[in-house]
Amino acid sequence: MILTTLHLAKQNFKFSSAHFLIFDEKSAEMLHGHNYQVRVDITCPENTEKNHSGYFADFNIFKKSIKAKVDQWDEHVLLPALHPDMKYKVSVDGKNYDVHFRDRFYSFPTNEVIWLEVVNTSVEQFSMLLAKEFFMHFKKYGVQQIKVEVEETRGQSASTTYKG
Repeated sequence: MILTTLHLAKQNFKFSSAHFLIFDEKSAEMLHGHNYQVRVDITCPENTEKNHSGYFADFNIFKKSIKAKVDQWDEHVLLPALHPDMKYKVSVDGKNYDVHFRDRFYSFPTNEVIWLEVVNTSVEQFSMLLAKEFFMHFKKYGVQQIKVEVEETRGQSASTTYKG
């Protein structure tokens, strides 16, 4: 089987977010932010019913979905909902998350926080979440595989490949 891969790495596939990494039961980074850049590789079989047209799909189909997803994370605090030391509750007035992480306390406006279904807010976990979501969304087009790379600073990234 011959596979073709589309490579999408647009300048606007970015999100600026705050997070902190949790290293072990005693240490974690301070809250800080990055300007993340996302690259998506979409693999599809060459032998599709669209093969007669000479292309797999209009890039715009994929670009709009990728941009919409990264925009959801842009300018938010990203926190790991699955880490056992991360405890939170909504404030009495419903406007803030009161977050306790070990000996730290944060209070964030609810509309500025995204709780991700991960144990850590690392580029590894971000790429995994995005790869899975993009694959589920794009498989209706016959996509065979998605690879998502998330770069937190130039030259420092992680990627996840999700196959159907």
